[in-house]
Amino acid sequence: MRRILLLCTLLSGLHTFDGLAQSEQIRILPLGDSITQGGYRGREEYTYRYPLARILLKNGVDFDFIGSTDKGLHPDATWPDIDGKPFDADHEGHYGWKTAKVRDQLAAWMETYADPPDVVLIHLGTNDQRSNDFQGDIITPLREIVTMIRQKNPKTTFLIGHLNFNRGPALEIRPMVEEMAKSLDTTESPVRTVHHYQGWQEDPAKPNSDTFDWAHPNPSGQQKMANKWWETLQPILVAKSATRTD
Repeated sequence: MRRILLLCTLLSGLHTFDGLAQSEQIRILPLGDSITQGGYRGREEYTYRYPLARILLKNGVDFDFIGSTDKGLHPDATWPDIDGKPFDADHEGHYGWKTAKVRDQLAAWMETYADPPDVVLIHLGTNDQRSNDFQGDIITPLREIVTMIRQKNPKTTFLIGHLNFNRGPALEIRPMVEEMAKSLDTTESPVRTVHHYQGWQEDPAKPNSDTFDWAHPNPSGQQKMANKWWETLQPILVAKSATRTD
């Protein structure tokens, strides 16, 4: 009966999530570059993490963002409260970093975590678009990131975000990421791609733009990214919860 209720909730489109046992907090690691870190002084560069936290709270998900830092690019950048509660600002986003550099530092960062992540939101590759070797500079490090985290928690769920561009190198990178994700996906440790580019307007000169400067999401883009993460994550949470209650 519990599984039926969970599936009905998902299919109804009500976007409420009561299936996860509230005693089991989900540790979520936002892992990436500036699009994950944010905190550029003088503009509302809150990143997708802020609206995603609001979505998770609204849907009753007990979560904990984790990471080795809680700062933005500029240390004095702040994030608003969410319904009177302080925003959980922990993350692993690093302004300007390439995929391989993140991989190279990941082991040290994970040593600072009290527990390994249950879910990892990966958005990397934006700073690698001038590379002459996307396989070597993006795909191989991403594979190694997944392997490293699985060594800490074999049941980790990975969501790999596609780049927020509808032109240029992102079009060449996209199928590579899809192929990689399919090869890494398992029942125990799902790997899914998140299509942030869909419905995305990167041109800041357009009235419906989703960026400040072609790359960094403005509040509209931040909300779109959060929605995409949640659309992909929700059915995985429901499925895992149903498995636990069998």
